[in-house]
Amino acid sequence: MTALQQEAERIRAGAIWWVAAGVVAIGVALVAIAWWLVVPPPVGRANATQSPLERGLFDRASGGADHQAAGEQRLERIEWIDRRAGVVRIPIDRAIDAVVADPRLIGASSSATAGEVKQ
Repeated sequence: MTALQQEAERIRAGAIWWVAAGVVAIGVALVAIAWWLVVPPPVGRANATQSPLERGLFDRASGGADHQAAGEQRLERIEWIDRRAGVVRIPIDRAIDAVVADPRLIGASSSATAGEVKQ
């Protein structure tokens, strides 16, 4: 029987350490670049580089207040939606009062009244 012999190593240990050190150095450099790109600039420098156009847009922005006010105004108006079908937009408070006064407006039978249970 012959004894098994181990094959000689072809890569030197020093080369492996140099490759590992290079990978770590590149990783540290990439983390530093990412940190530099993500960290916000100091307040003084941000204001100096902001263009007047951008500042003007922010100054005129109302945060949707004008759009909300227009929507609320529209909800308070009475207007025709479909005149032929008899569909009208009215404020919700007036609609509730009208349905309480006449449940037939929403298709309820005339014998059903508020609080009455049908069997």
